[in-house]
Amino acid sequence: MSERRVEIDWLRVFAMLAVFVFHCTRFFDPLAWHLKNADQSSSLLRVTISLIIPWIMELFFLVSGVGAWYALKSRTAGKFILERIKRLLIPLYTVGLFILLPPQFYFDQLTSAGYSGTFAQILPNYFASFRPPGISEWYYMLPLPFAGHLWFLKSLFLISLISLPLLLWLKSDNGRRWISMLADWCNRPGGLFLFIVPLFLTRAVSGGFLQAQSCWAGFVWYLIYFVIGYVIASEKRFTEAFRKNAPICLAIWVATSFLHMYQVMDVLNYALSPHQHTSIMYTLFQFTWTVSGWSAVVFMMGFGAMYLKSENRVLDYGNEAVLPFYLLHQTIILIVGYFVIRWDMDILLKFVIVTSVSFPLVLALYELLVRRFGPMRFLFGMSPKRPQKPSHVDSVVITARQ
Repeated sequence: MSERRVEIDWLRVFAMLAVFVFHCTRFFDPLAWHLKNADQSSSLLRVTISLIIPWIMELFFLVSGVGAWYALKSRTAGKFILERIKRLLIPLYTVGLFILLPPQFYFDQLTSAGYSGTFAQILPNYFASFRPPGISEWYYMLPLPFAGHLWFLKSLFLISLISLPLLLWLKSDNGRRWISMLADWCNRPGGLFLFIVPLFLTRAVSGGFLQAQSCWAGFVWYLIYFVIGYVIASEKRFTEAFRKNAPICLAIWVATSFLHMYQVMDVLNYALSPHQHTSIMYTLFQFTWTVSGWSAVVFMMGFGAMYLKSENRVLDYGNEAVLPFYLLHQTIILIVGYFVIRWDMDILLKFVIVTSVSFPLVLALYELLVRRFGPMRFLFGMSPKRPQKPSHVDSVVITARQ
């Protein structure tokens, strides 16, 4: 059995915490969201777009690709898909569809559609918004009336399904030879930045700013990160390349983040105007965005490989809690925020309250209603509770738990 990738476990837990904090900020930035505070902060938007958004979900998909490699080492293709259904679609179409998403839909309609009725009155509208599957956008390939933050589960399942032939080929002799050549290249000076080429080409044709959650170009963007994660898990030389490039990637990430911090509002306004996403200015911004996100991911992978080597109970607990925490967190944040944003106080204080109240609430729900009970573990995509320490395949990444 392969050695457990402890740094991947730590990075996944860190990414989940970063997503939680980011969603707590969404009440207070000027971009549209399910609920908005009366006052918003452009400075907050500059910080989150510059420092967090370029890498946060990218890291999740890359780590999920690592998990797919280990999952397919011990499963056939059929068992792999069945496992994806159990870990992703069952939570999506049970607790997600009937419990977690309706409140988000209600809050979203309050903000975006001027709805003034009760939660009970809006439920028929929620279920009536089902639409038949379609391929115009990947978002509609799996029917759901409203996806909220669970777009990630939809996307990860479809990416796992669509990329499976490629993943299986990469396990073949020809595929392993190709991976070996790529590992050689990535250990040359600057070679690791080869991955920027397909990422930038995809980003450049995305057709709009931050549309990755709906358009096909955005779907391919995350698929590339997923496949990269799968590839790097198969060769130890990729880990060495991450270690070597971590310092320079940290510098690049910081530099591009400061560049975006000063330019992002102008670029955002420019990109959202008609037909401007094909301009040179916008294309350059997409390039620096791609470089910033990839550099951040490389730094975190390299830092993790060097320093995140210890196993303890905190990691084991957090590693198992990632998926149910992800499922629960945004709905709880919105419920808490619904009351907090009405109070007359400073934005920073509201953010602190939303964060400090929502986090223990999510953990309490997980601990008291999910973790201890077999049927609830099943509905939240968790493995059956076992007394022994989690195995490598079950603990290495989010997809091994999904």
